[in-house]
Amino acid sequence: MPDEDPATVASAVAFMVGVYALIVGALKLGFLLDFVSGPVLTGWISAVALVILLGQVGSLVGLTVGSTTVEIIRGVLGHLDKIQGMTACIGLTGIAMLLVFEHAGKTIGKKNKWIKFVCTSRAAVVLIIYTLISWGVNKNRGEKNYMWAVTEIDANGLAKAKTHDTNLLAKVAGRSVAPFIAMSIEHLGVGKAFGLRNGYDIDRSQELLFLGTANMIASIQGSMASGGAMSRTAVSSEAGSRSPLNFIFTAGFVLLTLYELAPALYWIPKATLAAIIIMAVAHLVSPPKLFYRYWRISFIDFVASMLGFWVTLFTTTEIGLAVSVGFSIVYTLLRLAFPRLVKISHSQAENNHWSLSKSRPKDSEIDVPSEAYLVRFTSDMLFPNAERLKNSIVEDIKVRYDASTAMVQAAEANRVWNDSTKRRVAKIRHREQITPISTDAYPLRYIVLDFEMISFIDTTAVLLLIELKMSLRKYLGKELQFRFVNMAPQVLERFTRSEWEFVREGEERTGNDDVIFSSFEAAILHRDGDDKDEKVQYVEKAVDV
Repeated sequence: MPDEDPATVASAVAFMVGVYALIVGALKLGFLLDFVSGPVLTGWISAVALVILLGQVGSLVGLTVGSTTVEIIRGVLGHLDKIQGMTACIGLTGIAMLLVFEHAGKTIGKKNKWIKFVCTSRAAVVLIIYTLISWGVNKNRGEKNYMWAVTEIDANGLAKAKTHDTNLLAKVAGRSVAPFIAMSIEHLGVGKAFGLRNGYDIDRSQELLFLGTANMIASIQGSMASGGAMSRTAVSSEAGSRSPLNFIFTAGFVLLTLYELAPALYWIPKATLAAIIIMAVAHLVSPPKLFYRYWRISFIDFVASMLGFWVTLFTTTEIGLAVSVGFSIVYTLLRLAFPRLVKISHSQAENNHWSLSKSRPKDSEIDVPSEAYLVRFTSDMLFPNAERLKNSIVEDIKVRYDASTAMVQAAEANRVWNDSTKRRVAKIRHREQITPISTDAYPLRYIVLDFEMISFIDTTAVLLLIELKMSLRKYLGKELQFRFVNMAPQVLERFTRSEWEFVREGEERTGNDDVIFSSFEAAILHRDGDDKDEKVQYVEKAVDV
């Protein structure tokens, strides 16, 4: 769309992103994003961040380069002699200053809240400093004689609201799918990360409804597509905000800037903007050790992440995402098409003493003590179902068990506005007439995970089980123990490669090690040093997932 104004195209993309998000949220189709596995997402987002980073290199050093990765690399390396010294100086010192602020925030910022505030606002601080320098150096120079390129933004309040051209919307509809997926995943990922930290759960459909509504309305004012970002959310969290009401002040400051400080925007150095963007997206590039971890856990997941990375880096975001997701889905279907069987004849059973009896008893024979909770998986745990299984376990435990008083008090001290989980749990308890068990009187001490029906588990599932452990320990206490039983050798190997801290039954535990048991009965009934405790209540409680 070379004939279209870039700002108009960007706002049209924002509108279509909003439409997609609104539809997916309204129809509660957020689970479709689960088909993008963790390794694919890591590789894809890293590549997208690198593409954005490379796109800013030209502005950082004062060169005009192409738009693709190959063109940018060729344009920079082939014209090193044409780099503008002052522009490069502004850009590189800006990056250095941002790094200094970041390091200071992690060290000195822990001791002084004002230093911490300045360091978390480092992008704004650097922007103000270099804008003042730019104004002082270039104000008396002619427009063609500036020491370095400036943005020359001519802002005067908000843009006038206008509807979108339907022909343009039709043109950008297909290209808006990738930004929608990227933005939705980042938005939900940030929400889940801070929910895990602050003790609340997010409603994916509700988040997507908000994301869609916000982008559709904002696009009418000429806005680009936007969503929840890690940096802004981190600043809000560190500042102690507990509700979205804080964004009233943020919006007020933005409006003040547009109406009263607009002339200052003209003098912002392009190299400084490039430095800020580079440092913002650099944190989205995953370190090599994470890809090495994928390689250790599952070679197939490693290949999927590499496809997401390299194909995206040298083609387009849409093609990279399609290829990597398609590879993961095809591999999963092939596993279903070629299942593994255990075949036993009469002679084999006699010679090898095969037994058809299960180590797991029938449902009617299960007595689960109140200090235990049993989870029996009924199928393999893979990226399409792992998130749903994890959420099902967390919700069921919150319905059947009250949080310990100590954890409630800790949560209340930093309570946020989002209490949708409490309402949903209360609704389920009322509907199913469930009286929750008091974990103060009968502590829930261990979760027993029965892996008898799991013959394969992928990287995404392992990482989500880690999230499950973190979430439940935040709700029930840090001493909560996970017990594993009936793990197939290939499944155990995946956990071992992920560096999950295990000890075998009978071995001494150190710290919060989880335990692998040889039998179902031992996993359910073994009690760590409390054999004389008479306060044990038995309930018939297990969940199949």
